[in-house]
Amino acid sequence: MTIESLPAAEITPSRITLDYLERYERVSHFYPYHFRERKFRKVEIDREGVVKVLREYNRKIEAPQKVMENIEMLLDENTYTVVTGQQPGIFTGPLYTIYKALSAIIVANNNSDKKHPLVPIFWNASEDHDPSEVDHIYLMHNNYPRKISYPVQGEKSTSEIRLDKEKIDRMIAKIEEFTPDTEFKDSILEKLVSICQRRQNLGQVFSKLMLSLLGDFGLILIEPKDLKKLMIPVFKKLIENPTRCSKILSQEEVKLKELGYSPRIHKRGDFCNFLVERKSVIYRGKFHVGENVYSSEEMLDWLEKNPSAFSANVVTRPLIQDWILPTYAYMAGPSEIAYFAQLKRIYEEFEIEMPLIWPRFGATIVENKILKVLNKYHFEILDLRFPELLTKELARKKMDSLFGSARSKILEAFSPVEEAAVKIDRGLRDSSQASLRKALRAMDILEDKVARKSKRQNIIMQSQINKAAHNIFPLQDLQERKLNVLEYLIKFGQDFLRVVHGDFSKADYGEHKVISFQS
Repeated sequence: MTIESLPAAEITPSRITLDYLERYERVSHFYPYHFRERKFRKVEIDREGVVKVLREYNRKIEAPQKVMENIEMLLDENTYTVVTGQQPGIFTGPLYTIYKALSAIIVANNNSDKKHPLVPIFWNASEDHDPSEVDHIYLMHNNYPRKISYPVQGEKSTSEIRLDKEKIDRMIAKIEEFTPDTEFKDSILEKLVSICQRRQNLGQVFSKLMLSLLGDFGLILIEPKDLKKLMIPVFKKLIENPTRCSKILSQEEVKLKELGYSPRIHKRGDFCNFLVERKSVIYRGKFHVGENVYSSEEMLDWLEKNPSAFSANVVTRPLIQDWILPTYAYMAGPSEIAYFAQLKRIYEEFEIEMPLIWPRFGATIVENKILKVLNKYHFEILDLRFPELLTKELARKKMDSLFGSARSKILEAFSPVEEAAVKIDRGLRDSSQASLRKALRAMDILEDKVARKSKRQNIIMQSQINKAAHNIFPLQDLQERKLNVLEYLIKFGQDFLRVVHGDFSKADYGEHKVISFQS
């Protein structure tokens, strides 16, 4: 097995994220500390209340003993958390969800000590309501990414999507069709059926699947809907000063633009950064929720009587996480790192110290069949982003190598012959040059014939390169953003997670590993 990395500059979509990783001094004023600094923020949280909720939720989803032990550790005021999170996708969604969870596990393990134990937590953002992001997975079939969908009607949060047995059975049948028969396949599909067999919502099933894969590492799962009472003080402050967050966001947006960065969060000045009954809230003297209008007193009364109606958005979710949890570090993806550049002053407004923002690990899996193509044609993984250009370039290089060398040898051989001929009779120079032109013309004709006859070989090369490209950059995106973990669990079993965990443990933080597997 060989291990390499993809350079951040080639795969990081945001310039501010790239500077955060490689030139931190340029963006340091947007973040609390460099993530490599060991800083434990001051926290005043309801540890007993948090532990009670975590205990109940993780028992309900049948968490293993290691998880329950980690939950009890949070009663100690010196214990902190390493948090990450994601909107829950069907069958865990794209691979980067697994990689985020593994990142939290590894950072917690590597930075924990007797003075400050650390435990990993995954925030299952089941209140998000974008079904198109979570209702499908991609698996490779005949070396092409195939979409397997779970039809969802209407705009619902994932905690409201009740999984239907017939729809799940159809998805599993497609998974069975699209994946190879291996020694691991039956047991993995049986586990899927077992976890999904009861009529549960997508959020619960996601948590159970995550625990079935990573529970033995001690990963704690939580859904925000179970923490609503603990969120009341944050929502209360948001109601009392409804547009303050949006104003701060706009000010930070201006600062980023002045430095040449593209801000990731854009909010109108009258936008409140929370939702009520999944509806955006606008403040224009009063609170506008859908077609209804409420006073501040009415909103506060609503919050006290029914906190479950209130939920966070992309701005306030991390704020609420760090209000409730003793967060040491948040494991962020590239886009999230860019989001946090606009949030530091919002944390200060709420008198919450922002935790360390650690870049998560990433990975691209290279199976043996793909490695053979890389070695056969001698190109780099990143070249596969443009397979058609790569094929043309390789074909051109092949012809240049063959006929360019031959032409050089002809010229080299003709030089002493011409010199000798001219010494005998200067009039032979023209004849010598004519002979050289004929030889080179003959080479041109031969090259054209070889090029025409090579088309079949080039078609084979194109097919093999396309196969590699679809596996490494499915749908022209990073593999971790498209393919589901089942792609590799079915081929390699639980060893897949152990190997990735082991390689991440030896990697530098934020590194995108290239991991080769023998299929």
